[in-house]
Amino acid sequence: MGVLSGIDNFTGWALLQKNSTAIEKSYAADSSSASDIAYFQSVAPTLTTPAALLSNYRALSFVCTAYGLGSEVDQTAILKQLMTQNPNASTSLAQQLSDNNYRVFATAMSNWSPPPFSSATGINAAIAGYQQNSFDTSVGTDSTSLQSAMYFTQNAKGVTSLYQLMSDPALLNVVTTALGIPSAFGNLSFQQQVDILTPRVDMTQFSTAAGVATFVNKYLAMDQLNQITSGATASSPLLALFGNSSNSSQGLTLNAQVLGLGGSVNLLA
Repeated sequence: MGVLSGIDNFTGWALLQKNSTAIEKSYAADSSSASDIAYFQSVAPTLTTPAALLSNYRALSFVCTAYGLGSEVDQTAILKQLMTQNPNASTSLAQQLSDNNYRVFATAMSNWSPPPFSSATGINAAIAGYQQNSFDTSVGTDSTSLQSAMYFTQNAKGVTSLYQLMSDPALLNVVTTALGIPSAFGNLSFQQQVDILTPRVDMTQFSTAAGVATFVNKYLAMDQLNQITSGATASSPLLALFGNSSNSSQGLTLNAQVLGLGGSVNLLA
Protein backbone atom coordinates (compact mmCIF):
# COMPACT_ATOMS: atom_id res chain seq x y z
CA MET A 1 0.00 0.00 0.00
CA GLY A 2 1.41 3.38 -1.02
CA VAL A 3 0.76 7.00 -0.23
CA LEU A 4 -2.11 7.17 -2.74
CA SER A 5 -4.06 4.29 -1.27
CA GLY A 6 -7.60 4.93 -0.07
CA ILE A 7 -7.92 8.56 -1.14
CA ASP A 8 -10.32 10.10 -3.64
CA ASN A 9 -9.44 10.91 -7.24
CA PHE A 10 -9.16 14.65 -6.75
CA THR A 11 -6.91 14.51 -3.70
CA GLY A 12 -4.72 11.88 -5.31
CA TRP A 13 -4.41 13.79 -8.57
CA ALA A 14 -3.55 17.01 -6.73
CA LEU A 15 -0.82 15.18 -4.81
CA LEU A 16 0.60 13.76 -8.03
CA GLN A 17 0.66 17.19 -9.66
CA LYS A 18 2.47 18.81 -6.73
CA ASN A 19 4.69 16.02 -5.40
CA SER A 20 5.16 13.49 -8.20
CA THR A 21 8.94 13.26 -7.72
CA ALA A 22 8.67 12.54 -4.00
CA ILE A 23 5.83 10.07 -4.54
CA GLU A 24 7.76 8.28 -7.28
CA LYS A 25 10.76 7.95 -4.96
CA SER A 26 8.55 6.53 -2.20
CA TYR A 27 7.25 3.81 -4.53
CA ALA A 28 10.72 3.11 -5.96
CA ALA A 29 12.10 2.61 -2.44
CA ASP A 30 9.69 -0.30 -1.99
CA SER A 31 10.57 -1.98 -5.30
CA SER A 32 13.54 -3.63 -6.98
CA SER A 33 13.81 -0.93 -9.65
CA ALA A 34 17.32 0.22 -8.65
CA SER A 35 18.79 -3.27 -8.95
CA ASP A 36 16.86 -3.91 -12.18
CA ILE A 37 18.28 -0.74 -13.72
CA ALA A 38 21.80 -1.62 -12.64
CA TYR A 39 21.44 -5.09 -14.11
CA PHE A 40 20.12 -3.79 -17.42
CA GLN A 41 22.98 -1.32 -17.71
CA SER A 42 25.48 -4.12 -17.11
CA VAL A 43 24.06 -6.46 -19.78
CA ALA A 44 22.95 -3.89 -22.38
CA PRO A 45 26.16 -4.26 -24.44
CA THR A 46 25.44 -7.98 -24.85
CA LEU A 47 21.93 -7.45 -26.22
CA THR A 48 23.02 -7.28 -29.85
CA THR A 49 20.29 -9.40 -31.47
CA PRO A 50 16.63 -10.22 -30.86
CA ALA A 51 17.71 -13.74 -29.87
CA ALA A 52 20.10 -12.37 -27.25
CA LEU A 53 17.35 -10.28 -25.68
CA LEU A 54 14.79 -13.08 -25.81
CA SER A 55 17.19 -15.47 -24.07
CA ASN A 56 17.71 -13.11 -21.11
CA TYR A 57 14.45 -13.14 -19.19
CA ARG A 58 15.38 -10.41 -16.73
CA ALA A 59 16.56 -8.04 -19.45
CA LEU A 60 13.53 -8.87 -21.59
CA SER A 61 11.22 -8.16 -18.67
CA PHE A 62 12.94 -4.80 -18.19
CA VAL A 63 12.58 -3.84 -21.86
CA CYS A 64 8.96 -4.99 -22.05
CA THR A 65 8.14 -2.93 -18.97
CA ALA A 66 9.88 0.07 -20.52
CA TYR A 67 7.45 -0.10 -23.45
CA GLY A 68 4.30 -0.83 -21.48
CA LEU A 69 4.30 -4.55 -22.28
CA GLY A 70 5.44 -5.93 -18.94
CA SER A 71 2.56 -8.40 -18.82
CA GLU A 72 3.58 -9.81 -22.22
CA VAL A 73 7.11 -10.90 -21.29
CA ASP A 74 6.23 -14.60 -21.67
CA GLN A 75 4.79 -14.10 -25.17
CA THR A 76 8.16 -14.67 -26.80
CA ALA A 77 6.76 -15.72 -30.19
CA ILE A 78 4.88 -12.43 -30.46
CA LEU A 79 7.83 -10.39 -29.23
CA LYS A 80 10.15 -12.07 -31.72
CA GLN A 81 7.88 -11.15 -34.62
CA LEU A 82 7.63 -7.57 -33.40
CA MET A 83 11.44 -7.34 -33.29
CA THR A 84 12.08 -8.96 -36.69
CA GLN A 85 9.35 -7.54 -38.92
CA ASN A 86 8.98 -4.14 -40.55
CA PRO A 87 6.50 -2.46 -38.18
CA ASN A 88 5.24 -0.18 -40.95
CA ALA A 89 4.27 -3.02 -43.28
CA SER A 90 0.52 -3.55 -43.48
CA THR A 91 1.03 -7.30 -43.03
CA SER A 92 3.21 -6.97 -39.93
CA LEU A 93 1.99 -8.24 -36.58
CA ALA A 94 2.43 -4.75 -35.11
CA GLN A 95 -0.23 -3.44 -37.48
CA GLN A 96 -2.59 -6.31 -36.73
CA LEU A 97 -2.59 -5.95 -32.96
CA SER A 98 -5.02 -3.47 -31.44
CA ASP A 99 -2.84 -2.12 -28.61
CA ASN A 100 -0.66 0.78 -29.76
CA ASN A 101 2.05 -0.24 -27.27
CA TYR A 102 2.94 -3.13 -29.59
CA ARG A 103 3.59 -0.72 -32.46
CA VAL A 104 5.71 1.55 -30.27
CA PHE A 105 7.73 -1.45 -29.10
CA ALA A 106 8.14 -2.74 -32.65
CA THR A 107 9.23 0.64 -33.96
CA ALA A 108 11.90 0.93 -31.28
CA MET A 109 13.07 -2.69 -31.39
CA SER A 110 12.91 -3.69 -35.07
CA ASN A 111 16.22 -2.14 -36.14
CA TRP A 112 19.28 -4.05 -34.88
CA SER A 113 21.89 -2.42 -37.07
CA PRO A 114 23.08 -0.93 -34.83
CA PRO A 115 21.35 -2.62 -31.85
CA PRO A 116 18.92 -0.35 -29.96
CA PHE A 117 21.02 -0.53 -26.78
CA SER A 118 24.41 0.09 -28.37
CA SER A 119 24.38 3.76 -27.35
CA ALA A 120 23.82 5.71 -24.16
CA THR A 121 20.78 7.30 -25.80
CA GLY A 122 19.09 3.95 -26.34
CA ILE A 123 19.93 2.70 -22.86
CA ASN A 124 18.74 5.89 -21.20
CA ALA A 125 15.50 5.84 -23.17
CA ALA A 126 14.78 2.30 -21.97
CA ILE A 127 15.59 3.25 -18.38
CA ALA A 128 13.31 6.29 -18.53
CA GLY A 129 10.49 4.18 -19.93
CA TYR A 130 11.04 1.53 -17.28
CA GLN A 131 10.95 4.07 -14.47
CA GLN A 132 7.81 5.73 -15.78
CA ASN A 133 5.91 2.50 -16.41
CA SER A 134 7.03 1.01 -13.09
CA PHE A 135 5.78 4.14 -11.34
CA ASP A 136 2.48 3.99 -13.21
CA THR A 137 2.04 0.34 -12.23
CA SER A 138 2.84 1.10 -8.59
CA VAL A 139 0.25 3.88 -8.56
CA GLY A 140 -2.21 1.43 -10.12
CA THR A 141 -1.88 -0.92 -7.16
CA ASP A 142 -3.38 1.86 -5.03
CA SER A 143 -5.66 3.54 -7.58
CA THR A 144 -6.43 2.28 -11.07
CA SER A 145 -8.21 5.60 -11.73
CA LEU A 146 -5.06 7.63 -11.09
CA GLN A 147 -3.00 5.17 -13.15
CA SER A 148 -5.40 5.67 -16.07
CA ALA A 149 -5.24 9.45 -15.66
CA MET A 150 -1.45 9.34 -15.71
CA TYR A 151 -1.38 7.13 -18.80
CA PHE A 152 -3.79 9.40 -20.64
CA THR A 153 -1.76 12.48 -19.73
CA GLN A 154 1.41 10.84 -21.04
CA ASN A 155 -0.02 9.41 -24.26
CA ALA A 156 -3.05 11.38 -25.45
CA LYS A 157 -1.28 14.58 -26.46
CA GLY A 158 -0.78 14.59 -30.20
CA VAL A 159 -3.36 11.90 -30.95
CA THR A 160 -5.11 13.30 -34.00
CA SER A 161 -7.60 10.68 -35.11
CA LEU A 162 -10.35 8.73 -33.46
CA TYR A 163 -8.83 5.53 -34.83
CA GLN A 164 -5.56 6.21 -33.02
CA LEU A 165 -7.47 6.69 -29.80
CA MET A 166 -9.53 3.54 -30.31
CA SER A 167 -6.41 1.47 -31.02
CA ASP A 168 -5.28 2.03 -27.43
CA PRO A 169 -7.66 0.35 -24.93
CA ALA A 170 -6.32 2.41 -22.02
CA LEU A 171 -6.93 5.72 -23.80
CA LEU A 172 -10.35 4.58 -24.98
CA ASN A 173 -11.35 3.58 -21.45
CA VAL A 174 -10.63 7.09 -20.18
CA VAL A 175 -12.68 8.61 -23.01
CA THR A 176 -15.71 6.38 -22.55
CA THR A 177 -15.64 6.85 -18.78
CA ALA A 178 -15.36 10.63 -19.12
CA LEU A 179 -18.36 10.66 -21.46
CA GLY A 180 -20.41 8.38 -19.23
CA ILE A 181 -20.63 5.66 -21.87
CA PRO A 182 -21.58 2.35 -20.21
CA SER A 183 -19.50 -0.83 -20.40
CA ALA A 184 -21.97 -2.31 -22.93
CA PHE A 185 -20.18 -0.06 -25.44
CA GLY A 186 -17.51 -2.74 -25.72
CA ASN A 187 -20.05 -5.21 -27.12
CA LEU A 188 -20.82 -3.03 -30.13
CA SER A 189 -19.23 -3.39 -33.53
CA PHE A 190 -16.27 -1.18 -34.38
CA GLN A 191 -18.38 0.96 -36.72
CA GLN A 192 -21.10 1.40 -34.10
CA GLN A 193 -18.47 2.57 -31.64
CA VAL A 194 -17.13 5.02 -34.21
CA ASP A 195 -20.63 6.36 -34.87
CA ILE A 196 -21.18 7.01 -31.16
CA LEU A 197 -17.80 8.59 -30.48
CA THR A 198 -17.44 10.76 -33.61
CA PRO A 199 -19.90 13.52 -32.64
CA ARG A 200 -18.83 13.46 -29.00
CA VAL A 201 -15.03 13.53 -29.12
CA ASP A 202 -13.33 16.71 -30.31
CA MET A 203 -9.90 15.41 -31.27
CA THR A 204 -8.45 18.93 -31.43
CA GLN A 205 -8.59 19.12 -27.64
CA PHE A 206 -5.73 16.62 -27.49
CA SER A 207 -3.40 18.88 -29.46
CA THR A 208 -2.31 20.71 -26.31
CA ALA A 209 -1.34 19.69 -22.80
CA ALA A 210 -4.02 22.02 -21.44
CA GLY A 211 -6.70 20.29 -23.49
CA VAL A 212 -5.57 16.87 -22.32
CA ALA A 213 -5.52 18.07 -18.71
CA THR A 214 -9.09 19.36 -19.00
CA PHE A 215 -10.25 16.01 -20.34
CA VAL A 216 -8.42 14.13 -17.58
CA ASN A 217 -10.24 16.24 -14.99
CA LYS A 218 -13.53 15.29 -16.65
CA TYR A 219 -12.53 11.62 -16.48
CA LEU A 220 -11.61 11.83 -12.81
CA ALA A 221 -14.87 13.58 -11.97
CA MET A 222 -16.98 11.04 -13.82
CA ASP A 223 -15.03 8.11 -12.40
CA GLN A 224 -15.49 9.50 -8.89
CA LEU A 225 -19.22 9.83 -9.53
CA ASN A 226 -19.30 6.22 -10.70
CA GLN A 227 -17.60 5.14 -7.50
CA ILE A 228 -20.10 7.06 -5.39
CA THR A 229 -23.11 5.69 -7.23
CA SER A 230 -21.87 2.12 -7.60
CA GLY A 231 -24.42 -0.22 -6.13
CA ALA A 232 -27.16 2.39 -6.34
CA THR A 233 -30.11 1.97 -8.71
CA ALA A 234 -29.53 4.57 -11.37
CA SER A 235 -30.23 4.65 -15.10
CA SER A 236 -28.09 6.37 -17.65
CA PRO A 237 -29.71 7.96 -20.71
CA LEU A 238 -26.65 6.80 -22.64
CA LEU A 239 -28.10 3.31 -22.56
CA ALA A 240 -30.62 4.55 -25.11
CA LEU A 241 -27.77 4.76 -27.60
CA PHE A 242 -27.73 1.00 -27.79
CA GLY A 243 -31.31 0.78 -28.85
CA ASN A 244 -31.42 3.78 -31.13
CA SER A 245 -29.67 4.20 -34.46
CA SER A 246 -29.81 7.96 -34.21
CA ASN A 247 -26.47 9.69 -33.62
CA SER A 248 -27.77 12.83 -31.99
CA SER A 249 -25.02 15.14 -30.75
CA GLN A 250 -27.18 16.57 -27.98
CA GLY A 251 -25.57 16.80 -24.56
CA LEU A 252 -25.89 13.70 -22.38
CA THR A 253 -26.74 13.86 -18.69
CA LEU A 254 -26.67 11.61 -15.67
CA ASN A 255 -29.31 11.92 -12.97
CA ALA A 256 -27.63 13.10 -9.78
CA GLN A 257 -30.48 12.51 -7.32
CA VAL A 258 -28.50 9.67 -5.73
CA LEU A 259 -26.01 12.33 -4.66
CA GLY A 260 -28.69 14.57 -3.23
CA LEU A 261 -27.69 17.22 -5.74
CA GLY A 262 -30.91 17.40 -7.68
CA GLY A 263 -31.06 18.15 -11.38
CA SER A 264 -28.50 16.45 -13.59
CA VAL A 265 -24.82 16.36 -14.39
CA ASN A 266 -23.81 17.30 -17.94
CA LEU A 267 -21.28 14.77 -19.14
CA LEU A 268 -20.26 16.53 -22.32
CA ALA A 269 -19.92 20.10 -21.14
